[in-house]
Amino acid sequence: MQLNLSKGLTHVQEQVSPDSLTNSCSGEGCQVYLTDLPRQKVVINVEKEFDSRRDNRQRCDRLLFYRNAGKNTFVAVPIELKSGKAKESEVREKLENSLKFATTVAPDRKASGKTFYVPVLFHGRGINWTNPRHRQLTVNFQGKTVTVLIGRCGRKKNLATLLFEAGYL
Repeated sequence: MQLNLSKGLTHVQEQVSPDSLTNSCSGEGCQVYLTDLPRQKVVINVEKEFDSRRDNRQRCDRLLFYRNAGKNTFVAVPIELKSGKAKESEVREKLENSLKFATTVAPDRKASGKTFYVPVLFHGRGINWTNPRHRQLTVNFQGKTVTVLIGRCGRKKNLATLLFEAGYL
């Protein structure tokens, strides 16, 4: 897809089927903009990749990898896309499975620095909360509770804004 990728990004590309690589984080009726993200990145269509591996677990729609050169870190971003209303329990399962998958394709620490795993949900019409009083979406990952970044489909610079405000850009 792209030329002159960093060693870590090349490693990621080599771990997945070439048919699973894409240039877009949009899909499922949800527009996600890659504006203001690092030029060198790898985007995986996770549904295609899981299908090619005959893995029938629930999974998110996209998985973005990029290197934050300024902080010498690597960032893996599983992205769930919902053009309508997102169901909290379904989103949680998809992101948890996709985070586990991301660890299997991410480069080791020596090659690319520390890897941060940042789950993201983009929705079009809100979230159907299990407990309406508790409006923070979290997932369990590597024995820790991780907060999911939540954005709206179709907003300009929606992905970069989320990642920047959370300190990953």
